[in-house]
Amino acid sequence: MTKDIKQMIDKLTIEKRAFIDGSFVKSVNGKTIRKVSPVDRTDLSGLCACCARDINKAVAAAKKSFESKIWRNKQTEEKKEILFKLADLMEQNREKLALLDTVETGRAFKNYFYDSIPKAFEALRYFTESLDKYYDYAMPPKNNSFAVITREPLGVVGIITPWNDPLVVSTWKFAPALLMGNSVVIKPAEQSSFSILEVARLAKKAGIPDGVFNVVPGYGNMAGKALAMHKDVAGIFFTGSSEVGKMILQYAGQSNIKKVGLECGGKSPFIISKKCNDLKRAASVLAKNIFYNQGQICSAPSRVIVHHELKRKLIDYLKSESVKYIPDDPMNINSDVGCVVSKQQKDKIERYIKQGIKTGATLITPPPNKWFLTKKRMAVLPSIFTDVDLDSSIVKEEIFGPVLVVIGFDTIQEAIDIANHSRYGLAASIWTDDLKEAYYVSRNLQAGIVHVNGYGNDDNTAPFGGIKESGIGKDKSIFAFDEYSYLKTTWIDFSHR
Repeated sequence: MTKDIKQMIDKLTIEKRAFIDGSFVKSVNGKTIRKVSPVDRTDLSGLCACCARDINKAVAAAKKSFESKIWRNKQTEEKKEILFKLADLMEQNREKLALLDTVETGRAFKNYFYDSIPKAFEALRYFTESLDKYYDYAMPPKNNSFAVITREPLGVVGIITPWNDPLVVSTWKFAPALLMGNSVVIKPAEQSSFSILEVARLAKKAGIPDGVFNVVPGYGNMAGKALAMHKDVAGIFFTGSSEVGKMILQYAGQSNIKKVGLECGGKSPFIISKKCNDLKRAASVLAKNIFYNQGQICSAPSRVIVHHELKRKLIDYLKSESVKYIPDDPMNINSDVGCVVSKQQKDKIERYIKQGIKTGATLITPPPNKWFLTKKRMAVLPSIFTDVDLDSSIVKEEIFGPVLVVIGFDTIQEAIDIANHSRYGLAASIWTDDLKEAYYVSRNLQAGIVHVNGYGNDDNTAPFGGIKESGIGKDKSIFAFDEYSYLKTTWIDFSHR
């Protein structure tokens, strides 16, 4: 990529209307969302602030398309052909999708173009190719009867997506939902709606029937709540904070006991045993996964729990590694780290940093670069806290920023206890060269994903999701098809013959 990214963005056509029943439409009440780009404060206002009436229209269109069976009854090969075409169109529009996400979230264009957007269309291809490799069941036949167990589509599926990695998370959800025969209504985060609205245009071009794929932008407490409360929505699937996840569960119960899938927050532990013989590599992997994307990753390893004998050396390595993740101009193709998503998010992160200092913890940050100092940027320097109070907010709460706390331990059981002393349970890691210790720790960590001598391993074939307040259900892998369907048992009796 040698083009001037700023010039490319200046030429962008950005769709800001809702996509309902195959057409782009303004919100019923005409209201829009005011916002600016975190990159350079360019005005991005005009995105539809949809309300409950817009949700009603979208759900009605989805319900009509589902009941008509125009999509659910298509042959497997026909569904595959259409979704493969959508994946191809997303790849062909990779540059535009990356630009849309960059201007809206401030994440580095380089990261979107080379990593995040490709993961979205690769996930779509994975799910599409998996469809006819995923079988239903039959029970062992009896003398005069047997039963088949089939997966049936839920109906209208509501999807609420986050702002930190907009398109890939949306794809993790809408791909298996569509392939199981559902019709979907997507409510993207108001901070990052542009790319999924562009995908809606591509979905129609690919051949997805009107009403099957709907995108309704708006605020969470209006459009999101209306979608989760709607009695014609059979399943609601959400990625975001644990606080909002709890509200989604309440809405599901208050309405029609709809099926719920939640991928929520995390405060993931990264344990480094005394038996880890490659401390430098551990520090490199840790720094990348906590400071990458300004720490705005739900599974980021924000607590490093290290043996006391290795603690000082680890901190020295982390100081050197943190320099690689100093925020820089996200429009520069050589920049690896851009901005935080908004001033509100920046202020929240900085409040946590100030609270950490007040508790007596020691803060270590790399020196800022010229870009960071030129103006007041929507960015935060990589921040490492040592000498922390285990009961402090920086240790216990999800910050969703580039903030790492360093905690020492003496025994491996103490490390496990510290790791598990959290309301979250998304991801975890153990670094050791003792296989027996690795097995013991991994079995005793309370997390949906455990890494041994690694972190952030990402593959469409493996499920992603947590336990405790990190959520319920799974994204990715063939297991995701279970989320967007229900099991039906059909008994066939031959005794009358």
